[in-house]
Amino acid sequence: MFTKMSFQTERADWIFIVPTTVIWVFSLIVTAWDFVYLQRATYRFGPLSVIGLILFLIGQIIRRVGKRALGKQYSYGLKPPEMLIKRGLYKWIRHPISLAMLLYTAGFPLFFSSIYGFMVTLGFLPFTLYRMKIEEKMLIAKFGDEYREYIKKTKKMIPFIYLKSR
Repeated sequence: MFTKMSFQTERADWIFIVPTTVIWVFSLIVTAWDFVYLQRATYRFGPLSVIGLILFLIGQIIRRVGKRALGKQYSYGLKPPEMLIKRGLYKWIRHPISLAMLLYTAGFPLFFSSIYGFMVTLGFLPFTLYRMKIEEKMLIAKFGDEYREYIKKTKKMIPFIYLKSR
């Protein structure tokens, strides 16, 4: 049975899931189009490709490490966890899997030197920020002061750089 809070969170999460899926598919199509038609399917492993490969690999590593820290509590959709995870990457940042998604989705078109595909992936950013906002509301509703204290000790997405607390 859904509680009012969980149903609202799940419905709010679709505002993230649907557009980001569309953006992801469109970025793949644009990257392939750019590579095949504009670059004439001639692969050049240059600086942009190296940056793309590094971003993609770092994103995949962060995602695996983040999922491992969450264990059985990992879910593609937003749902309140049974306990607040503060170990692994979660010791320093609150949204490592969102960071990972941004890195590997941006890295893929860069690997193929597709600026057009990369520009499409920039559409992920506002939806990811939106999802982090609703996730934090959900966690505050579930854990209250414990989560507020956790916010004070961690960054939102990028260790030592991005958003401590408001």
